[in-house]
Amino acid sequence: MKRFSSFINHDNGRKIFFQTWHPEEKPRATIIIAHGYAEHSGRYTYTAEYLVRQGFAVYAPDHYGHGKSDGTKADVPKFEVFTTDLYKLYTIAKNKEKNNIFLLGHSMGGAIGAHFAITHPDALKGIILSGPGIRVTTDVPPVMKALSKILAALFPALPVVEFDIEGISRNKDVIENYLNDPLTYTGKVRARMGRELLRVENLTSAERLSEISIPALILHGGDDRVVDPSCSRIIYDNISSEDKELIILPGLYHEILNSDKKDSILDTITEWINKRLQTGR
Repeated sequence: MKRFSSFINHDNGRKIFFQTWHPEEKPRATIIIAHGYAEHSGRYTYTAEYLVRQGFAVYAPDHYGHGKSDGTKADVPKFEVFTTDLYKLYTIAKNKEKNNIFLLGHSMGGAIGAHFAITHPDALKGIILSGPGIRVTTDVPPVMKALSKILAALFPALPVVEFDIEGISRNKDVIENYLNDPLTYTGKVRARMGRELLRVENLTSAERLSEISIPALILHGGDDRVVDPSCSRIIYDNISSEDKELIILPGLYHEILNSDKKDSILDTITEWINKRLQTGR
């Protein structure tokens, strides 16, 4: 297994960190992993190494404002910046690997993945979404929603709303590692980031979701309290893909790929990808 890391250098000077994992033999396909809010690509090392053992190349960025990439931690000027950066990485992967590309997006990364599939309809062979955060389903005070645009404009980095870190996993070690990880952000959601997460509802409206027609596998923890499982149902019900599957995993919290069921979930993802490669769908 070969691991490599580098930066995407934008014309405006913005630098986006990414890393790749490759099998020794020629990859059968490529998987791009889009991580969630306030975390980073390194938290998907187990997932990446598992997928590499199945013969896939894996690419994973740290989104703007996350991990080792530029920007104020857990802040972004516009949600679309995430999608633009992801397309840059997609182009790098496509030019190098010259094979089919799947996107695996978790939480906010699932929303990024959905938006990517909408704005780049012919780019991906398929999409896998884990607890996709296309709607803000936590209790945000109405006054905060009303003031979000004003606060975002005047005080973009202002921490305003608590993030339920305890809700990411039933495994206390996962939570402890998250809290002690220097590359994660454990503070309150910032004003501008909050505004952009609220905007995702428009970027992934039912009408926009209907533009997605590629194969889709959607997975969600049944006891997820960070992103309500209804978000996955909204995607499943509104995308126009003929080849789509929704799996609700009873008892699991938000980070299903860090749960004690992670191996069986990764088996499911691998089998799903293999079938799409074999059938040519």
